[in-house]
Amino acid sequence: MRYYLRKGTLIVRGNFRAASSGVDGGLKNVRTVLNISVPRNFSEDASGYIDRISNRNGFLQPQFGLLTAVPITNLCIARYDYITVFVTAAVSDCNRTINIIVTSERPLTDSALLGAMMTVTEAKMQVISARKLPTGALSTDAVVVASEKTAGPPEEFAGPLTETGIRIMKAVSHALTEALVRFDNYLLMTWGVTRGWSRGNPAVKQSRPQFFIYSRYGGDHWNEWIPENCPYYPCHHYRDQQCSFCYCPLYPCMNTDLGRIIETQSGDIWSCMDCLLVHEPRIARHLLANPEAGIAELIALKKRII
Repeated sequence: MRYYLRKGTLIVRGNFRAASSGVDGGLKNVRTVLNISVPRNFSEDASGYIDRISNRNGFLQPQFGLLTAVPITNLCIARYDYITVFVTAAVSDCNRTINIIVTSERPLTDSALLGAMMTVTEAKMQVISARKLPTGALSTDAVVVASEKTAGPPEEFAGPLTETGIRIMKAVSHALTEALVRFDNYLLMTWGVTRGWSRGNPAVKQSRPQFFIYSRYGGDHWNEWIPENCPYYPCHHYRDQQCSFCYCPLYPCMNTDLGRIIETQSGDIWSCMDCLLVHEPRIARHLLANPEAGIAELIALKKRII
């Protein structure tokens, strides 16, 4: 799975089996999931608009697309092991538009995909209820759950008590809560009003999404990645380290020239602690300009640099 932003659109790419409650939704194999920011007075045909955005980016394969009323820079991303959640949210007393995309690196059966959608909805309603907002379902809310078609037996269930469901519940809850904080900040910046969700912080225009990863180091907690003044820099002890890809989009590449399998208390995992590939300045710049570049292309570029 690879994701990136381009001209007001979140693009999630992979080889997915997915379920969507959004425009032209259902169950199908897709290569692309889009979350597209549109202006407040948007009145075009949603399906046609999504197709145009997809074609403009060169994606001719089947896709699922969602539309959001907030800037895509208000996006909040939460990663919990093999689950990654993307949330945009705009909420008032009378209406809301909440888009939630969940990706799983583990394959899921069709029934598990549908169960995961129910889990997402339960997590969303818990957050909405905690904010004392109307909890009825709205047509502008949409969910996509996409599982990668990887090797191994698929998960058969994704309810809130399963391993996968627990990860989805926690990631959706955290990402949606943070997205509401961002929406409140957006209200402050745009109209000077607040719901009080921004925790009293001054209004600041968001220039990029927030990224959170579930960490067990020092006790289970959510850790926000902030490139400025990072306390771990330089984590690879590499003087020219470029940090655009703190969390490698190629992980796990399974290239034994770059990493290896190690044993941990949680089982065997792929370790790339000694890999500098995406931290080398020219490699990082190339990957930023070509976000779907593969490991072979980057290794070949490194050899040309040398």
